[in-house]
Amino acid sequence: MCMATRIRARLYSLIWPGKCKPRGVHRRLLLLTLGLLPVWAWAQAPAPEPAQRIVSLAPHITELVFAAGAGNRLIGTVQSSDFPKDVETLPRVGDGLHIDPETLISLQPDLVLGWQAGATQAVAPILKTLGIPLVHINPKSVQDIPDTIEEIGRLTDNNVSARAAAESIRERLTHLKQQAPTQPVSIVLEINPAPLYVVGNDPLLNNALQYCNATNQFADVPQAAPLIGLENLLANQPDFIVIRSESNRLMKERTEFLAAKGVQAARQGKVIGIDPDLLFRPGPRLIDALEQLCAQLQDQR
Repeated sequence: MCMATRIRARLYSLIWPGKCKPRGVHRRLLLLTLGLLPVWAWAQAPAPEPAQRIVSLAPHITELVFAAGAGNRLIGTVQSSDFPKDVETLPRVGDGLHIDPETLISLQPDLVLGWQAGATQAVAPILKTLGIPLVHINPKSVQDIPDTIEEIGRLTDNNVSARAAAESIRERLTHLKQQAPTQPVSIVLEINPAPLYVVGNDPLLNNALQYCNATNQFADVPQAAPLIGLENLLANQPDFIVIRSESNRLMKERTEFLAAKGVQAARQGKVIGIDPDLLFRPGPRLIDALEQLCAQLQDQR
């Protein structure tokens, strides 16, 4: 029996145990049914032995695996994983929110690293049945990043290099705290300019700003990424605005637009551009973004 046939047989057995199974089952119906099964009982089950074949279901997890020195164990990832360059040739199992179970299982992983339970609920029961561990990685603070690197080192029996990478990050964070200016500033972290979405109640990013002695102007709103509108920005008038630095031209145009609308930070030249892949991915490069942000805040205070 070929691998694809064995996979289908295991999938069908989850829903129709016994010998009688309907033929021609629509794949979407199968996945919808599987998605209704609970995941919390096994989602955090640790790998029983060092993982050799890992699939990452989020870009930041891919980066964390490489930071732990286990990049050579990755056999698959998602479409948006683009760093480091080594991942370019890896097979893709979905877009992060929608994972293709057959593609995932055909890679024969012995460990799957996911982000949020909602994104893995369709594949969690399948992985459970096949005995493939699923571990969720979702840092809630900057300190969780080096801790997670060490955990990946444990899962892959790669403790020495993972510990070294984690300690390096902790030292950089300690240095940032020691160098943080005494004068606090308020910041708005722009996610999308039109319509205007900003970072709101995001525990990780709000924690990260503390290393620069900065606070998020919209940290207390209920949503993690609220739609605020220009009028709310004008009403709050932050000390600094952080925008996506996709190009110098776009950054200049955005600064001029905000200044023309009456945003004081833009009129004072206090607009900072940060690579969004660094800032918004909860992985090791967030520390790079923090160092850049803290340095620019210090220069322009």
